[in-house]
Amino acid sequence: MSRWRVPAIVAAAAVVLAVGTTAAPVLSQSQEVSFTYIEQQIITSIDPQAAVDESSLHSAINLYDPLVYPNVEQGTMSPRPHVAESWTVAPDGKRYTFKIRHGIKFHSGRELTAEDVAWSMDRQLQIKKGFFWIFSPVLDPGSTKVIDRYTVRFDLKDSYAPFLSGLELFFIMDKDLITANLKPGPFGDLGDYGAALLETKDAGSGPYRMERWERATEMVLTAFPDYWRGWKPGQITKVSYKIVLEEATVKTLLRSKEADMVNQWLSPPSFAELKQSPGIVVKEDPSVQLFHLEMNTKKPPLDNLKVRQAIAYAFDYDKAIQQIFIGATKAKGPVPVRVPGWNPQVPVYGHNVTKAKQLLAEAGYKPGDLTLEYVWVSSVPLERLIGLLLQSNLQEIGVKLDITGELWPHVLERATKAETTPHITAIFDTLKYPHIDSHTYGMYHPSCWGTFRCMSFYENAAATQVLEKARRAADPKEQMKLYEEAQVMIARDVPSIYVANPLHRIAFRDNVKGYRFVGLVGFDVAFYDFTIVR
Repeated sequence: MSRWRVPAIVAAAAVVLAVGTTAAPVLSQSQEVSFTYIEQQIITSIDPQAAVDESSLHSAINLYDPLVYPNVEQGTMSPRPHVAESWTVAPDGKRYTFKIRHGIKFHSGRELTAEDVAWSMDRQLQIKKGFFWIFSPVLDPGSTKVIDRYTVRFDLKDSYAPFLSGLELFFIMDKDLITANLKPGPFGDLGDYGAALLETKDAGSGPYRMERWERATEMVLTAFPDYWRGWKPGQITKVSYKIVLEEATVKTLLRSKEADMVNQWLSPPSFAELKQSPGIVVKEDPSVQLFHLEMNTKKPPLDNLKVRQAIAYAFDYDKAIQQIFIGATKAKGPVPVRVPGWNPQVPVYGHNVTKAKQLLAEAGYKPGDLTLEYVWVSSVPLERLIGLLLQSNLQEIGVKLDITGELWPHVLERATKAETTPHITAIFDTLKYPHIDSHTYGMYHPSCWGTFRCMSFYENAAATQVLEKARRAADPKEQMKLYEEAQVMIARDVPSIYVANPLHRIAFRDNVKGYRFVGLVGFDVAFYDFTIVR
């Protein structure tokens, strides 16, 4: 089985050098190339430090530059130079020093410097949104040091396995633009920390600028002429990123050439239809994605392990894979099977109605006693099909399941508290950074409560301790053993029904070139990489 290569923590001093670059060609006004992308999930935020889901990360990846970038050219998710042209790591793994590339311009025209990097990290840690939890265990506001105009240093409290990988999700922001536009807010002298500004504008240095954002309908991006990587003929210069919730409409727009590319959320039968349409390419790749049904362990009766076990045994996994997730691999625990460090010894549930009934009785419930709520994202019909299957399965053991479709922003809002989170929620979760930590600590440590990744509100002091120890382990072998141990502990507690590692599918017109499946959430829809052949 082929696997993605990911970096382990560096145990000795290391230096990464950037590939030499040449002068970047300037964008000509005569080169305009428009592109229409269709997304079925509403963008919830264009603040890159608040983004956690795929559609919001699409805006971040195209408007901003992260410190390092996935090495997509080499077919890996490992970090390569980007804003940082090189870096060194101290032998104890606690000090990372980055050299910042000269000449990167923000959309305001100002040069990006080490000061912006340090300020951006402080903001990420203080607003406590998005992926702040990747960095907060080892960094405090003020612990990122500006050495000189083009050198920045991160002084970590401990050695920390996913730090470098996590920096692929650390987007650099224009300090001067934001601080010049502060509104009153909860952050003292920093007011709202730019929250109001970032509702309508961007503060990035990425290949595109924000022209317009209408939250539920469309985001329009235009090429930034002075982007530091330069421009070539045929690259996308104007993007219309449209939100279309109805699956039939999405297919029609692509077939009629009103759209150039459509998102991954269509059902497998719809992709099969599109594959037969002339002029359309359907790209399929094995993914590092998990589809699971998160069970709210703080909400009765799912606070009872035996009830969760009963539901896990009641579910018909084979039918889900064969009839709904066509082409998928059955999930085996919280970590997708293609991620290095996945533990094949994780306990796996199968369809066993007799066992499910027995466990429910042991929990003290009779048929007809329980009614549960299942929520699915209303723009993803596949999740409804899974809900109907689960409803039928639970009916066999005397449990009623109410099924509700909700818009993605409402699901995110409900996820903020255990009290408002449904009993069971259908969730697709793609690897966020190239490390097993993403699908262990990132989903099952209490620090992530309040996000869609942690709607189980899982809490096990022993598992938490193992996850924290794994993050600090300097020896890669010891680190992986700890992550493997954590997977077993988590799976035994059944915070989710682990359904599938789906195929990643995306469809586009055959004159679109340059698409590459990356694996990390959002990074395959980097419009700068695409060209249109007319």
